[in-house]
Amino acid sequence: MKTITTDIAIMGSGLAGLTAAVKAAEAGAGVAVFEKRPFQGGGVSNTPMMTLAVRDDQEYKDKAFKVHMEYTNYSADAAVVRSWIDNSSHIPEFINGLGIDFLHVMKFDLETLGQLPGYSAGFPKGMHLGDYYFLKGQGKGHGAAVICKRMADTVEKLGGELYFSCPVKGLIREGDKVVGLVATDKDGEELRVSAKAVVIASGGFSDNPGMIKEFTGFTYTNNNCDDGGNVLFNTFPGARMTGDGQRAVWEIGGAQGSMGINGHNLVPGPGIIGHTPWIMKNQMRIIQEQPYLWVNQRGERFIDEGISNNHMAMGTSIARQPDKCSYIVFDEATKRHMEQEGLEYIYFIFPAEKLTDVSGQFEHLIDVVGNKHAFVADTVEDLCAETGIDAAGLTRTLDAYNDYCDKGHDDQFAKDPAFLRPVREPKFYALRCFCGGYQALGGIKVNGKCQVVDDDYRPIKGLYAAGDCAAGEIWGNPPTGGIGVTTICFSQGFITGREAVEYAKSL
Repeated sequence: MKTITTDIAIMGSGLAGLTAAVKAAEAGAGVAVFEKRPFQGGGVSNTPMMTLAVRDDQEYKDKAFKVHMEYTNYSADAAVVRSWIDNSSHIPEFINGLGIDFLHVMKFDLETLGQLPGYSAGFPKGMHLGDYYFLKGQGKGHGAAVICKRMADTVEKLGGELYFSCPVKGLIREGDKVVGLVATDKDGEELRVSAKAVVIASGGFSDNPGMIKEFTGFTYTNNNCDDGGNVLFNTFPGARMTGDGQRAVWEIGGAQGSMGINGHNLVPGPGIIGHTPWIMKNQMRIIQEQPYLWVNQRGERFIDEGISNNHMAMGTSIARQPDKCSYIVFDEATKRHMEQEGLEYIYFIFPAEKLTDVSGQFEHLIDVVGNKHAFVADTVEDLCAETGIDAAGLTRTLDAYNDYCDKGHDDQFAKDPAFLRPVREPKFYALRCFCGGYQALGGIKVNGKCQVVDDDYRPIKGLYAAGDCAAGEIWGNPPTGGIGVTTICFSQGFITGREAVEYAKSL
């Protein structure tokens, strides 16, 4: 067994872990970061393209705090939310201090908070809390990966150590405090790490089907939803987010925090996207944004489709449906409309004003790629036979829905009449959509100082958590339309780095 002694040991080298490492090293502490993959990055495989900062103005921060708490129906931990928001104003300066400029910045007045779509498009108004800083990427990559590499280099320049291919296997607790961790090095030899404080920043658990099933009720098989799967993720392959940090914390008495999956309504693969959500192989992701007819497995409508570009709302609604799936259904006339007249909704990640050769795209996806979630049929009955949608239910729905389209009023869900397009003209098209997300998040319960607490809400001395593994506390229990976001990772990295150093100095 090898032994390592340090002031601050950090599990995970994503945005949260490396931010904590930089801040602790800048404060003069000895830092050792343990990452099970052979390179830094962590949850940046979850495609962050921007970050959010709530400006350092008391009225602005107060408004952002209230908007967020109302968005979660006050189910979130208020102290954790407040510390995140209050620390987020330091994010732009921190990133600039790494020698990185922003692609561009969008600033918003106080009055707009909670009134515009979050992150400029695609997200609920309750997520619109401040100013957006778009991150510069390289090639087909994205800015957060660049930031992680720059932070890793900074940690080493400040004298810190990064141990890659070194998975953490457990924590060492003595009495009421954590005093280190146990890891395995790249040669399989056990490492015993003695530390004054430990920060867990190990990400979510989207690569652990067992935890997903146990703690969220979803069945994850792969991003094609083969063999009965009903959830998929917007991640690079090989992220290895398997909930190791959560398990390690629970094993030494840390409380289980809020856990969940939120994100998008997604058409599974194969053949939809590349290794990242913004590299499209066709236009299916654009179609899934549209406010046409959406039904569940019973053939019934379940939501005002006008919110189809509100990803959190769609994901939450789909998760409540039979088999946790849904279908967007349209006909030949609507297909021509999308090709010739244009789209109702345009999302900046999937930019297009009109679609091209929708029939050809469906044919390629079905016949060449073998995607089992795209369908074309000559009759409604055939479409139901292919999809498994209840034929009687869909027939009843179409009778009523087409009547609403004819008279220009949606008696059921009051959808905007501009989005009422009948489903009558063969051929008939459908895409099967499931709940998708950027990760399965949460699991570690923390307080406003990001201290891990036990079931009696008492802090476990010397143990802190940041980022996706603790983000559930910010979104409520169960999480309300929440995802792991860079702003939380940076802010909680600031907090854990600062608090861990202060605790270590007190010993």
